[in-house]
Amino acid sequence: AILARPQRRACGRARRAFAAMVKGHAFRKQWKEARKPLNRRASSRVKSIPKKSLEQKKEAKRALDEVKRKSAELLEARKEVRKAKAKKREAKKRRKEENDIKSGQYQVIKHTEKIRKWHKSAKKTLKMMSSEQIDKLLRR
Repeated sequence: AILARPQRRACGRARRAFAAMVKGHAFRKQWKEARKPLNRRASSRVKSIPKKSLEQKKEAKRALDEVKRKSAELLEARKEVRKAKAKKREAKKRRKEENDIKSGQYQVIKHTEKIRKWHKSAKKTLKMMSSEQIDKLLRR
């Protein structure tokens, strides 16, 4: 029988001998190793998960399908609302442009040669219109 005896260091303190020490693991702290969660046999670590019955699986699938369907409905409703808002916005923009054209003061430019010499900002104010639109504006 081998007896584990404390060895003396140079400074005089005794070093504890560990029975659990394995070759190559001399510098591991045994108190830390003991507290580590995986310091057990693999068979004791493996936990078997209870299998779900067929009814439970079907019920879970049914619930998931219901959630997906409901979420798709909500998404569709949001899309419809968004489309309706966009349509209203576009109609309002069109009406505003028409009203601006109706209420504005316009000159009909017959000689367009000098337009090339205009500044960029002046060119931006220029509106191209068909002859029917010009007639409608002048008849106002």
